[in-house]
Amino acid sequence: MKKSVAGDYDVIFIAEAYPTDDDPVFTFVRQLVCATADKGVKCTVVAPQSMTKSILRSKMLRPYHWVDKTGLGNEIDVYQPRYLSFSNIRLFCYQLSDYFAMLSIIPAVKKLAGKNTILYGHFWHRGLIAARVGKEKDLPVFIACGEAEISVQKSFPGTFIEKYLDAVTGVICASKKNMDECTENRLASAKDCIVVPNAIDSNVFYREDKTAQRERLGFGRDDFIVAFTGGFIERKGVLRLSKSIDMVGGIKTIFIGDGNQRPDCDGILFCGKLPHKEIVHYLNSADVFVLPTLAEGCCNAIIEAMACGLPIISSNLPFNDDILNDDCSIRVDPTDCNEIAAAIRQLKHNKELRSNMSNAAYERSKELEITKRATRILRFIEEKAQL
Repeated sequence: MKKSVAGDYDVIFIAEAYPTDDDPVFTFVRQLVCATADKGVKCTVVAPQSMTKSILRSKMLRPYHWVDKTGLGNEIDVYQPRYLSFSNIRLFCYQLSDYFAMLSIIPAVKKLAGKNTILYGHFWHRGLIAARVGKEKDLPVFIACGEAEISVQKSFPGTFIEKYLDAVTGVICASKKNMDECTENRLASAKDCIVVPNAIDSNVFYREDKTAQRERLGFGRDDFIVAFTGGFIERKGVLRLSKSIDMVGGIKTIFIGDGNQRPDCDGILFCGKLPHKEIVHYLNSADVFVLPTLAEGCCNAIIEAMACGLPIISSNLPFNDDILNDDCSIRVDPTDCNEIAAAIRQLKHNKELRSNMSNAAYERSKELEITKRATRILRFIEEKAQL
C-alpha cells in the first residue's frame, strides 16, 4: 500500500444527520469526520435536513452550506439540502423519507465529487445512495455499518439494492455482529469488510475527580450512584434498569437521555437531556454505568463511560463482544431484572472489585480512541481503493 499524502484524495461523508452544539445528533459521525480532517484529508459532509421535522418541531432549518471546524482548526464543508420526510410510509417498496432524501443527496454529491473523491455512506440506507453516485461516476464507495439492526431492505426495493451493491468497495463494521449481519444478508463478503469498533474523543470524555464533580453538581459525597445514557426506550432498557434499582435499594441514579419511557425509581438525582459536552461531568460523578440494551451496532455511550473510568454492567449479547471484557464489565441478560440488580449489588458492596474494573475500563478505552479508529479506517480505504 502506498503511504497516503494529504491532498491525494478527499472524502465525502453522506450521513443521516450532523450535529451542532444546539442539536447534538449523530455526534459519532462528527468525531470521525474531524479525526479524518485532522489527518490532512479534505472532508465534506452531505447530511440532508427534513423540512417536515423542522415544521413539526418548530426548529429553524440550517443553511444549505456552512463550515465546521475541528479542534485543530481544520475546516469541514457541511452541505444540508432539504427534503420532505414521511415517517415510515412506504410506496413501491421505497420508504418515502429515504427516497426523497436520496433525491436531495444525489445532486449535491455529484456537484461536489471530483475524480479523486472517496464516497463514505454512514449506515446502509445512506451507503447505497453513495453507491448509486459512485457507480455512475466510477468512484470508490465505502459504507459504515453500525446499525443496531440492518434495515436497508425497508428503505429500498431489492432490485435497487442488487443494482448498486457491486459499486461498494468496502464496509467498515462497528462490530463483528455487524459484519456477520452484512454477510448473512448478502450485502457484502467478509473479505470486503473490516471490524473497527466505535471510539471516543479523549478531549471530550476523560477522567475527572469524582468528589469534585459531585460537589459541583450538588450530589452526596458518600452516595452510590448509577449512571445511564441513552434513549428512554424499550430497546435501551431504561425501565428495566429503573425496576432493578428499586430491587437493590439505597441507590442514587443519573438518567441522561430522552424518550417516551420515563424512569421512576427512588433516588433520581438527574433525569433528562444534557449538552453533549456536559455528559462527561455527570459520568465522572457516578460509580457504575448500567445499560441493559437489547440491540446495538457498537454502543458509543458504553465507550464514553469507560473513558470516564466507570465499571460497566451491560448486555451479554454479541454486539458488546468487541468492546467489553471480564476485567471491565459484568455482562447480564438485559431482559432479566434480577441479574441486573445482582450485578449492581455486587459492585455496590465490593469496593475493590469496583476499583479494579474502573481502572480496567479506563485502560480499555485508550484502545478505542477516535484518532486510532480514523487511522485504521483510512488504511482500509487506501488498501481497498488501491490509492
